[in-house]
Amino acid sequence: MRCTFVEFLVIYGLNIQLVLGSQRDWNSPNPTVFNIGGVLSSNDSEKYFKETIDHLNFDSQYVPKGVTYYHTAILMDPNPIRTALNVCKYLISSKVYAVVVSHPLTGDLSPAAVSYTSGFYHIPVIGISSRDSAFSDKNIHVSFLRTVPPYSHQADVWVEMLKHFNYKKVIFIHSSDTDGRALLGRFQTTSQSLEDDVDIKVQVESVIEFESGLDSFKDQLIDMKNAQARVYLMYASKMDAKVIFRDAATLNMTDAGYAWIVTEQALEADNAPEGILGLKLVNATNEKAHIRDSIYVLASALRDMNQSKEITEAPQDCDNSGSIWETGKDLFNFIRKQVLLNGETGKVAFDDQGDRINAEYNLINIQRKKKKVVVGKFFFKRAAKKEWTGLIGELVGERADLIVAPLTINPERAEFIEFSKPFKYQGITILEKKPSRSSTLVSFLQPFSNTLWILVMVSVHVVALVLYLLDRFSPFGRFKLANTDGTEEDALNLSSAIWFAWGVLLNSGIGEGTPRSFSARVLGMVWAGFAMIIVASYTANLAAFLVLERPKTKLTGINDARLRNTMENLTCATVKGSAVDMYFRRQVELSNMYRTMEANNYDTAETAINDVKHGKLMAFIWDSSRLEFEAAQDCELVTAGELFGRSGYGVGLQKGSPWSDDITLAILDFHERLKNMAGVFILVGAGIVGGIGLIVIEMAYKKHQIKKQKRMELARHAADKWRGAVEKRKSLRASSATQRRIKSNGVNDPVTISHVVDKYQRIGQIYGPERAWPGDTDIRQRRLDDTGGVQPVPRYLPAYTQDVSHLIV
Repeated sequence: MRCTFVEFLVIYGLNIQLVLGSQRDWNSPNPTVFNIGGVLSSNDSEKYFKETIDHLNFDSQYVPKGVTYYHTAILMDPNPIRTALNVCKYLISSKVYAVVVSHPLTGDLSPAAVSYTSGFYHIPVIGISSRDSAFSDKNIHVSFLRTVPPYSHQADVWVEMLKHFNYKKVIFIHSSDTDGRALLGRFQTTSQSLEDDVDIKVQVESVIEFESGLDSFKDQLIDMKNAQARVYLMYASKMDAKVIFRDAATLNMTDAGYAWIVTEQALEADNAPEGILGLKLVNATNEKAHIRDSIYVLASALRDMNQSKEITEAPQDCDNSGSIWETGKDLFNFIRKQVLLNGETGKVAFDDQGDRINAEYNLINIQRKKKKVVVGKFFFKRAAKKEWTGLIGELVGERADLIVAPLTINPERAEFIEFSKPFKYQGITILEKKPSRSSTLVSFLQPFSNTLWILVMVSVHVVALVLYLLDRFSPFGRFKLANTDGTEEDALNLSSAIWFAWGVLLNSGIGEGTPRSFSARVLGMVWAGFAMIIVASYTANLAAFLVLERPKTKLTGINDARLRNTMENLTCATVKGSAVDMYFRRQVELSNMYRTMEANNYDTAETAINDVKHGKLMAFIWDSSRLEFEAAQDCELVTAGELFGRSGYGVGLQKGSPWSDDITLAILDFHERLKNMAGVFILVGAGIVGGIGLIVIEMAYKKHQIKKQKRMELARHAADKWRGAVEKRKSLRASSATQRRIKSNGVNDPVTISHVVDKYQRIGQIYGPERAWPGDTDIRQRRLDDTGGVQPVPRYLPAYTQDVSHLIV
């Protein structure tokens, strides 16, 4: 299968980004190439579609650095089956992230075929010309949005016209198709908002429903002529309107005194009577303008989604019937929330069904010679002729380079200035006067969560157990140490370890049972640091929780029925023209609430907060950061409910500012430096591991000492043995010398002499020195001094007396 160069770029776009040196953050899993599909009515529209996407890639406001958009477009086929097949063959196979669909020149089923095929995979489809109310049914067209409003939205304009002309009674005429019934339902819903105004009340006298393709309408017209109302609201196709106008003219019901207000299709009837009023959507047939708006809305949605969501690759195989693209659901919601203030077709915004809101209409009057004259315009009020004041005005007017302030990031401001990454995330909350509160008995437990309390309790006993084990098995901890006062300290048992751990945590004196080994003492020091942090955190938070204890509020939040119900006497307000005011304007589901608030809105937040304090205002809706600060400063104020409308504070810069990336990187760096309480538990764990490691080192060191001591004992034993041998040899030599000396003195029997000498030595030992052999005391004392208390055999016994012959028997 051959492919064009454009298709080649779409398929291999990621590799091209690598070659060109894209500045994409490769840590992000989101793709950098997005292919947009188009099903258009003509070659001219197809060409404009491709040119618009090519120019979009150079617009840094909508396309971040490193992101590229490609296009794949086909012509609309009048046959819906062939259209569906072409969508699979040319668009889904190219992995399109969204499809822009026009309307065929003939037939009207092909857009539905595109919606069915793409919606099966939840690929968003943006219609630029389909106005049938059936596309609003999200059970069938699950991913369909459109830059044109459905026909049923003309009921909003009818209500405003009735208010302007002060018409109070009408007859409603509509065909029995989907659009006719949807128009009636919207009219009834919208007209209910007029019931609060005593001076303006619209009563529908009767509702006439007819089948399409009628031949005569005279019977219904006769009933209408007999009714009181002379104002007719009619929805009918061009062919049905032609029949109704024909029969009404025969009954003179198109003359003066009758007012006809019709929809766009009825206005096209060639016999439309003079004087009727009809509506015409501005830019309804400007297909190029709608193509551009749809592409830029889609780019805005992908830009916002890329910052907060993971974007997966689009489906590419229609044969895989079980695959549903979850990213497509998120993308549909992001498109639905976009607001394009300066679109080619005006302000582009969507309601919950993805239908265009805030569309503009021309009020057409049929005058003489069937001339259609624009006699009025219907449009929604925009931001005043697009002039910004305050800090944003300074930035837009290029009188300032950046804004560093609590500046809320929102789509309206993002159209004119550039934001950095949020440096603080916040939302919208409600401030009210605090009701009376009741204290609780467990307020002292509030500074810590239940999980944190449990972790602290467990940590105490775990540390105590480890301290006991370290001190018990450490070779330096289980032996007693002698104190100077003669007493000895008991070893650390499990009870003492628990007492020590609790005593450190509660900052009480520890009089006994402290760790003795070095490993246990290291863990004890770490535990003391942990206790210091925990106690300091608890002490700091306890006072805040006791003083700022949140009582029950009157309101439960933005979804409180008393806020949503405009009939109840509850005053709420915000600041005019603020980011919060813009938020309420964007939210269709809050439109009823906003209409009530709009009359009460304040010029400044300070005035509104002061009125809340004095009870003049029941609820003030504003930025959560400011209101939480006010509630912390004044004990009589409190914020109600959960945050809603979450956004962020960012640094504002001029469009295309070169400082955007540097400021965003600096903000990201600040976010990465944040710490939390998990560190103290990591500290305790590290202390336990360190203590275990130290005891292993201590035991290894003790084993080394024991081995060294054994070696020293062996060496000492060998030295003593050697010394004994030397002494023995000396004794032998002394004995030999003694014997020779005895022989020289004439003593022939040394055994007898030794016997006599030993006898006298024993007598001296038994009876004392006075009974011993004369001269023995001095000799013995001299031997003790020489030998250190050991008494060897006398070495020079004959020297004690010169004549021993009288001792021989």
